[in-house]
Amino acid sequence: MKTRRSLLLCIGLLWPALAQALPLPAWLQVQATLARAQVPACPKEQAEGLALQLNEGRIEGRLQRLSLDLSCSRSGGGTAEGEGDALSLLLTLPAIDFHIDRLTLHLPEAIVTGVAELRHTRQHLEIIWHTDAGEARLELLPEQQGWRWQGELPGMLMTPVLQQPLFFNGGWQPGQPLRLAAEGELPPPLTGTWQLQLAAEQGESGWQLLPESRLKVARLRWKQLELNRLELAPVGNMMRNGPWRARLSWQPGRWQQQTLPGAALLLSGAGADRRQGAVTLELTRGLQLKGDWHYDRGLALTMPNQSLPVTEVWQWLNGWLALPVGLTFERGKLQLSLMAANLLDTGQPITLEATLAEGQLSYRDMHAEQLAASLQLQWDKARLRSIGPQALSAAQFDVGVPMTDIHAALNWRKGKPWLSGLTARAFGGQLAFAPMALSATPNGEVHLSDIELEQVLSYAGVTGLTGSGKLHGRLPFSFDPSFSINGGKAYSDNGWVSYQAGEPLLATGESNLSLGLTLGLLSDLRYQRLEADISMAATGEAVIDSRLRGQAPVMGKMHPVNFNYRHQENLLQLLASLRFAQELSERLPARLQGESE
Repeated sequence: MKTRRSLLLCIGLLWPALAQALPLPAWLQVQATLARAQVPACPKEQAEGLALQLNEGRIEGRLQRLSLDLSCSRSGGGTAEGEGDALSLLLTLPAIDFHIDRLTLHLPEAIVTGVAELRHTRQHLEIIWHTDAGEARLELLPEQQGWRWQGELPGMLMTPVLQQPLFFNGGWQPGQPLRLAAEGELPPPLTGTWQLQLAAEQGESGWQLLPESRLKVARLRWKQLELNRLELAPVGNMMRNGPWRARLSWQPGRWQQQTLPGAALLLSGAGADRRQGAVTLELTRGLQLKGDWHYDRGLALTMPNQSLPVTEVWQWLNGWLALPVGLTFERGKLQLSLMAANLLDTGQPITLEATLAEGQLSYRDMHAEQLAASLQLQWDKARLRSIGPQALSAAQFDVGVPMTDIHAALNWRKGKPWLSGLTARAFGGQLAFAPMALSATPNGEVHLSDIELEQVLSYAGVTGLTGSGKLHGRLPFSFDPSFSINGGKAYSDNGWVSYQAGEPLLATGESNLSLGLTLGLLSDLRYQRLEADISMAATGEAVIDSRLRGQAPVMGKMHPVNFNYRHQENLLQLLASLRFAQELSERLPARLQGESE
């Protein structure tokens, strides 16, 4: 066998020179065969059914089977036959083209096989596979004791979802990591290009990926989602059958018209079952969500109930959502959970549950205490919707005027948060907000009912000013860019107002007929109807035009009276500094002069 093999190789190697030196007749035919050839140092490499035929002046080569191992090294001074001077069985074949009935290429953790052709071009070797998915090409260049390669593969040879060709290159040297670079198009319905950079080395437990390996996607688009600079990399060495960790990160992108923040996923698995493991979602360096994933014909994700710092969550949201300027969470306990039956199936919903307790919120000079909330949301069919009522409550919200017993209901409409209703207690009465969309610039209407006039006047703190009655009304408001009121209305039926002036003002009224008459009317003004028009600009400048119709004492008897009063003030400044009562008490006596009818 050894003699026949050597003779065959000599004929193949010397034939080009002999053909040029000797004019051979066209009718000459020569045939040589080799049943089996093998490189002992690499048991996976072997050739079977090799045949060389001289036909009409051309040498034709044919192999029934050829197996090659591109990761097997014969370097290092071994003594096995062929090891000292043969890098691969490929280099022991004659430098002619071959048709191969079945070529098997052994790669780290993979095998490629099929009908092929082997061509020699100078020092290059070109292997062409003919597959059902198309033609695959691999160019090999011997380099020292290793290889360099480049080529093109039909994507469907790797996986049915890759419908575009893959382009790759790389190399390997004994004692050095094997390196492979590849690129191609993402499979539909995704759009974008991907780049793969692999570095692997063989250890005692087999081949393992090195940490510098990367899978990169510059920009991924899927329906209305766009993510930028995705990168998947192993964390530490990744063995095929051992524990592993990988990190998937991406830069800010967009969903519909909404900005999405950058984040990262840490994935890990252990044991022989590589279809399940742990996952950590890194929203920021100090803000993480932890859970478990499981792949069984679909990617399931479960993040059990866990605590998060609400202040850091709010800072994260504020980094990519258009939240009201100045609105901040100062403390609170947030519990969050998430469950998805199959992230790969857009028809399967994703459920999110969140609860907030002991929250404290501030907006400029306003503060909310003991905030509590319970949310249950579901992402289904490319939209966010609420599951049942979403509750929100607060023990107190101080806007300069204290509001207590605050309860709200939220839901989602067309993928956006919506306030279904909100009620609160203030001045012994009730405030009720009409349903409205929640956004960075909300606008809506608050309704007043059964507000105790006595408490309003008491809070004003004007000495000698008292009253009784129930106030009702509505205040249309908006935040654009600050709080304002336009077209507010208030009214009260069947109440009274009394202003008992101090001695200095009474003494002035004795010499001022108009002031004296006004003070007399206000000493016991029993109104049948009180109406007020209220407006406030975004700067805080407010105008309140009030009208009272009823009866008041004149010369010891009750007489019909109409009383008008116009008040202008910057309410935001007054509420923030808590000087409303002081300002009112200083200005009311002067304003009363000449205002009665």
